[in-house]
Amino acid sequence: MILRLVLICLESSIFPYQVALSHDGMEQAPSKSLQSLTLHAETDPFPLRLQLLRVAPHTAFNWHSFLEPGQIHLALNHSGEGIVLAPNTRLTLLPQTLSIFEIPEGKAPLTATRISSATEHEFLILTLSSQSLARIFPSPEKAIRKNLGVIRRWTQRDIQLFNDLISPPVSDIACRAWYQAKILELLSLHLFHTPSLEKPLFCTQFKERTHRHVRLALELLHSRLSEPLDLRDLAEDVGCAPHYLSRLVKQDTGKTLSLHLRAFRIEKAAELLASGELNVTEVALSIGYNSLSHFTKAFKNEKEISPSDFLRRSQ
Repeated sequence: MILRLVLICLESSIFPYQVALSHDGMEQAPSKSLQSLTLHAETDPFPLRLQLLRVAPHTAFNWHSFLEPGQIHLALNHSGEGIVLAPNTRLTLLPQTLSIFEIPEGKAPLTATRISSATEHEFLILTLSSQSLARIFPSPEKAIRKNLGVIRRWTQRDIQLFNDLISPPVSDIACRAWYQAKILELLSLHLFHTPSLEKPLFCTQFKERTHRHVRLALELLHSRLSEPLDLRDLAEDVGCAPHYLSRLVKQDTGKTLSLHLRAFRIEKAAELLASGELNVTEVALSIGYNSLSHFTKAFKNEKEISPSDFLRRSQ
């Protein structure tokens, strides 16, 4: 079926051009903490781009510049964690999950942040427009909308697909057609996904509830940066017992809620300092630190540099 779709696309010139295709090394981004590589790209009349991003361990990094307003994005998150916050979009990227989201047009606030941990953050982003999809799939809008904002655990098929996409099992001469086929497979499987009608096993239901609690807890933490961590209130908002939520977050992410809140605060602090609009004390107060020494210590733990030195380097 996929092969037939590719042949139809090739015959109708839906994929007439290839802009970038490289597998001979990582394209170094401006920051040493991030590596990016464009695996495949197309121009009109079906513009799309498939990128591989790798963020170094112990690094909190904002990768919003890799997201395009008005475009649909599929993120295949292999390892590490991240958060995407935009109008009508609040997603937590967990290891071995796939998420689908759309960034609205305009200059709306956008945050796409890697949560600092000891694990490398490795993920793929496929970017394309709904207009492009309409050239292949008849009337796709309704089906696509049902799947926007969705996060799914990888299946064995997705694991294999990820590995193949970053290391195509074909010769260079066949790479373009192969990527077109795999992108169509990815779109067909996930943009038009219909949940199984079969009742899931209890263990599966438990895992789904577990990850939902963790995702919501981290999203709420990120939205309450200036507030002190109140485990009881947070657990009540999430819908589970305080001790259970605390254990769950540590078990699923390897970090405590306090460390997650610190990482979120310092990432926001770095953005504010880089903007040059606030001094160190003003930034500390704006994100919930009443003690400058505590803020400085937390900043050094996350960024391995003092906030004052960070501010000087940003100017």
